[in-house]
This record gives sequence, structure tokens and C-alpha cells, in this order.
Amino acid sequence: MLDELDRLVVDWSDLPRARAQTKEILTALSEDKAALTQLLERAREEEDLFDKCEHHRLLDKLVVYDALDRGFRIRVHVSTEDHRDRPHDHRFSFTSLIVRGQYKHVRHELTGRFDEDAVPAGAQDDFDAVPTDMKVVPRFVTHEQAGNCYTLHHSEIHTTYTTPDTVSLFLRGPVEKERSIITERETGRVWWRFGEDKEKASRRGSKRISKAYFDDLTSRLRAMEVL
Repeated sequence: MLDELDRLVVDWSDLPRARAQTKEILTALSEDKAALTQLLERAREEEDLFDKCEHHRLLDKLVVYDALDRGFRIRVHVSTEDHRDRPHDHRFSFTSLIVRGQYKHVRHELTGRFDEDAVPAGAQDDFDAVPTDMKVVPRFVTHEQAGNCYTLHHSEIHTTYTTPDTVSLFLRGPVEKERSIITERETGRVWWRFGEDKEKASRRGSKRISKAYFDDLTSRLRAMEVL
């Protein structure tokens, strides 16, 4: 399994082929608990991987394999008990395989006028703005169960309503744009999300996890029989 990862090259310009490739590799990894365990153990000890592991309000992200020079990075996602209706896009295309749990997946369309200058290019997550006449309209809803796998292009806007302790394997491609948009339906807030190189130090620090937190997550994954 690990040898396959070391040989894998993903070309996201051919999305159907990338979808087939990434689904195959994630399915194989989900079925190889020993390999997934080995990746997590390595991520804990290798600082370049561990530094990329993050805790967010809605989910925890554990980076277990990084090969963006060959077109991909693999993360383990563990959902929290919190949720917000936050339609958003990503700076990269990705494939996600649900290993445990379930969620409602909503794909959206932006309608009305979206003035990108309404949110300054240097703004970070604490900057709020509502572009004039912009609406985020749900267009397509699926209910994702364990074993389901989908690929999303970086231009698509979506929301996931996860159940607690939903676990997925997430394989992302290289960055294809500088920033992604996040909206919050409850408040009408809109803000940009940037990559780590443009984040404020305070935000980067707030996401960092400890080795003890990492160990607790891996223990939970064993208890859930993901490992």
C-alpha cells in the first residue's frame, strides 16, 4: 500500500481520471488498517507532517502523507459535535471517502452580484463583509454514507452537515487559486480563507494541536475501528 502511494502521481487537469485514481487509492488505504496506522505514527513523529495537523471548530485534520510535488496530500478528517451552515469552496480540487459515519452534502450556486473587492485581498478570517446582492442557493443534495466517495472541483461551493465522529480520508490536489470564499448563512458573513503562508500568526497558533491531542484522536480512531 505505501509503495503505491510512493509511486502515485495525480493530474487534476483530467478530473475524471483523477477521480478514478484517487478513489482507488483511498479505498485501498481505508481497507489497509496497518498502513493507515503506520502513516499516522509517522505523521506524529515527522515534524513537517505534524505541523500541518490542525484542530478546527467543525473538524480535526491529520496530515498523514504529503506529496504535492506529485499532485496530492492525504488527510484524515474527524468531525466534531459542532456544526455551522457555511457554504464554501476550496483552493484545490479533492476527493473524499467516508470511512465512518454520515453527512448531508449540499452543493450550491452563487447568484446575484459578487464584488470581490468587497473583501480586501489582504483580509483574513476576522474580516466580515457582505457583497451586494449575493446569495448562496442550494442546488443539489446527497446523503453520504460510509463507503461513499466523491470528487469536488475547486470552483464548486458546498456544505457538509456531519454527524459527530464521522471519519473520512481526504486527498487534495495542489493549490489552484490564492483564496477560497466562506459564507455563513445564519449571520450573512462572508470572508476569505487563505493558505498557511498568508495566515496571521494568531490563527496559525490557534489551530495547532499537541502530541497528547493527536494521541487522543488516534485512540478514538482505534475505538471506532477505523484503525
